[in-house]
Amino acid sequence: MKKDILRVQNFSMKYSASLKLVDVSLCLMAGEIVGFLGLDNSGKHLLVDILCGKEGYFQGYIFVDGKRIVHMEDIHKYVYKISISNFLIENWSVADYIYLLSETSAFGVYQRKNLIERANLLIKELGLDLDASKELKSLTELEKRLVDLVKAYSKEAKILIIEDNFEGCSPDEISKFKTALNKITDDKMAVIIDSYSAQVLRILSDKYIIFKGGRIVKKCDKDYIRDNNHLEKFLLGSTFTTKKKVLDSYKNEQNTSSDIIYSVRNMILKKGKTRFDFHRGEVVTILDLDIYEEKHIFDMLSGRDIDKNMEIYLEQVTCNFNDITDFVRHKIVSIGNLGGRDELLLQMSIGDNLLIPSLNKISSVSYVFSRHKILKVLENEVQNNIMESNENVRDMTTNDYIVLLLERWYIYKPKVLILYEPFFHCDIFGISLVKSYIKKFAGIGTTVIIVKSRIEYAEDISDRIISIR
Repeated sequence: MKKDILRVQNFSMKYSASLKLVDVSLCLMAGEIVGFLGLDNSGKHLLVDILCGKEGYFQGYIFVDGKRIVHMEDIHKYVYKISISNFLIENWSVADYIYLLSETSAFGVYQRKNLIERANLLIKELGLDLDASKELKSLTELEKRLVDLVKAYSKEAKILIIEDNFEGCSPDEISKFKTALNKITDDKMAVIIDSYSAQVLRILSDKYIIFKGGRIVKKCDKDYIRDNNHLEKFLLGSTFTTKKKVLDSYKNEQNTSSDIIYSVRNMILKKGKTRFDFHRGEVVTILDLDIYEEKHIFDMLSGRDIDKNMEIYLEQVTCNFNDITDFVRHKIVSIGNLGGRDELLLQMSIGDNLLIPSLNKISSVSYVFSRHKILKVLENEVQNNIMESNENVRDMTTNDYIVLLLERWYIYKPKVLILYEPFFHCDIFGISLVKSYIKKFAGIGTTVIIVKSRIEYAEDISDRIISIR
C-alpha cells in the first residue's frame, strides 16, 4: 500500500478579503498526480503558496511524509516546484543546474567534470535520454522540463508542484513528460498540477481537486469530468456559467480590412531583419518564440524599447517615435501583464486608473459620467457589485484587473492594441473575458496583436497566426 505524502486536515487561513482557505482537507499518496482546478481566487493558488512556505496565521494541520509541519517556513525543504522561471539561467549546463554549481566557483573545472559524471549516472538510472554536459539553452522545451524532474528527484523532494503551461510543447511531448513523471514519482513523490492550461491539466493529471470560494467542492478521478460544461458547473455556479455563455457568444461583426494600418520594418531578430504588416481590425498572434525574442518583439512593437534603425508606419505614414508616449499618443497601446498590477496605479481609484489615457482631453462632466459607466462595466463583466469608484485597486481580483486594463484602452478606442501573453493569468472565466474583449476591440476596428499565447487559444481567436522559428 502506498504511503501518505501530503495530508491536510481542517486547514483554514484568511490571507485577504478575497483570498482564503476554509476547512480544507485532502490527502495525496505517493505516485498520485492531482490537478488543482478553480478560479483565480478559489483558494487553489493560496494552498500552493502555503506548500511553498507562504506564512500567515492558520488553523488546522499539515503533515508531509508523516511529519507534522508546525512552522510553514519549514515545509519548503520537502517541496520542489517546476515553473517557467526555472529555465532562465541558459548558459548553465544540465549538471550545473541539477546540482546548483556555477562554473565560476572554486575548483569549478574539476568539480564540473565530476558533476557531469554524477548527473549522467542519475539520468541513466531514471531512463532518460539527456546529456548532462549540454547547456540549458541547447535543450528542447520538453528536455528542460525533464531536467527539472531529475533535479526534483536528486533533491529527494516529497511534493512536486508543476506550475507550468508547457509553452512550446506539443500534446505528444506533454504525454512523454507524463510517462517520465509516472516513472520517477511512482513511490517517492506526490504531484500537484497547478496550470492555467486545460490541455496540460487533462494530459498530466490522474485526479482533480476542485476549489471554489476557498473550499474544496469536488474530489474525483479525471474521467469523472465529462466535458467543459460539466467542469464549469463546479467552478462557476449558475450565475457565472450564464455570464460566461454570454461572453463566449459575443461575435465580432467587423470585417477585417485589406488596408495595412501598422507596419514595422527592419526589426532585428535572430533570423535577421524582419518586417511585420498588420491590417485594420484583424487579430494576429505571433507564436513559436523563445523567451527573450518574444519579449523583444513585444517591446519593439509597443514602443517600450526603441531602435532608431527600425522603420514604423502608421496608416502608411512614416513615424519617428522617441518613446512609448509617442506610441500611445498616436493610439498604439499595449498591455504587458494582463491580469497583474504592473500597469495600474495602486494608490489611485478604479475610475482614475481607467481614465489615465484620456484625462487631459475630457471635461469634468464627461469624467464623472465615464466613472459611473466604468463601474457598470465592472459590475456587468465580473459581477463584482461591492466596488466603488473611489476604491483603490489593491484588493481586486485578477479578473477585475483584466477588465480594468482592457476597458481602460477600449474607452480610448486605439488603432492598435498589443498584448503580451494575455492568457497567462487567466482562469476559465478570465479566458472568456479576454476573448470577448479581443472581439470587441476588433469590432471597433482596432488591430489586436498578441505576442505569445497558448496555441489552444490562438487558433480560436486569431484571424492570422505568424510563426517565427
